[in-house]
Amino acid sequence: MQSKFFIYAAIALLISSASAAPKSSTASAADAPSSSVASVTSAAPATTTPTSGSFTFKNTYPSAVGPLPVDPEWLKLVNFTQVPGAPYKLQAGVGPVNPTPGQNTYCSWTFTQCIRPDDITFCPTKGDWGLTYDDGPSQFSPKLYDFLDTLNQKVTLYLIGSNVIQYPDLVQRAFKAGHHIAIHTWTHSYLTTLSNEQIIAEFKWTERAIKEVIGVSPRYVRPPYGDVDDRVRNIAHQLGFVVNIWNKDTLDWSLAESKTFQAAWIDNNVTAWIAEAPNATTGSISLEHDIYSPTVDVAIKILPILKNTFNVVPVPVCLKDQTPYKEAVTYSLSGNGPAPAAASSGSSGNATATGGSPGPVSVAAASAGSAVPSASVNSTTKPSAASTSFDTKTMVMGVAAVMLSLAVVGF
Repeated sequence: MQSKFFIYAAIALLISSASAAPKSSTASAADAPSSSVASVTSAAPATTTPTSGSFTFKNTYPSAVGPLPVDPEWLKLVNFTQVPGAPYKLQAGVGPVNPTPGQNTYCSWTFTQCIRPDDITFCPTKGDWGLTYDDGPSQFSPKLYDFLDTLNQKVTLYLIGSNVIQYPDLVQRAFKAGHHIAIHTWTHSYLTTLSNEQIIAEFKWTERAIKEVIGVSPRYVRPPYGDVDDRVRNIAHQLGFVVNIWNKDTLDWSLAESKTFQAAWIDNNVTAWIAEAPNATTGSISLEHDIYSPTVDVAIKILPILKNTFNVVPVPVCLKDQTPYKEAVTYSLSGNGPAPAAASSGSSGNATATGGSPGPVSVAAASAGSAVPSASVNSTTKPSAASTSFDTKTMVMGVAAVMLSLAVVGF
């Protein structure tokens, strides 16, 4: 009888312990993605937070608004004695202002659409169409990605670094789907109006974020607004980047930013481009955006029309460049080859890694890859409080049931 008393007491204690287990169905604060990011030199809270998903950043990053902190290691990659001077200033509501009107000493694309031989502005083969989208990822990107999936269409995506921080899972999705990932700076500023150090930071912060998410570092960069001059080009080349622009502008951004712009004007432009195709001597690279809902809608509308006339491909495909990343990863219409082993997830496709053949344009030998510490993608997730609570209670209640059975049979 006395032994039964102790058994009942033990049962009561076990059941009480099980009842006290956590019941929350959400993860603890320690499991949640960080809502702020910091720079190498000083803390800088982010203006946007990562969306919910499986990816957690290991590195820390600056705010989406400049000026940006600069990693001293990045400055060692550039020989500033070789960087041309280009005294352009930013005027509110206007953009860069030329201090010498009528002259374009530094080959500014903004003023006269001046280009250099190393600039990528069009596909070299007649009939090829390099399809690109700027400013993503955004909340509207999934709709575009879904449509591209239905057509098995691969494209080039020029990503804003601060948006990569907000939507890392979308970046991984795009990369795994076989799209070509490229750089569109961190704050989307006019680069010709920034200091040398800030230009470096715009490129390198974006490169670092993309590298952390998908395991590879893009070689292709597109200056916001096409705003590039010889100073920006030189810095980009010394960092191992290739400057991309375009020669067909849909002006789709005006759908969201202008009250008078009409979608029919984009239709008319597409019709004109198709009419000009038989007499063209080269291919084209177009400019579109996935930052607004109207721009995504028009992209979905015109893509089938373009495909009826042109060979629509990502930019490196029309350039016959199989190495648009700094790492030894082969890219083709089959997708992105395996990422380096240290990057674990974020790769797919049927292509295989190679030794990294040179791209179609010449760039300076300096490469940024060695100076930026690589960070592997963290694909593991911690168990939530709810799952831990369930396991504990199941075990305790099971033991209690056994002891109760023994007590009933007269143990």
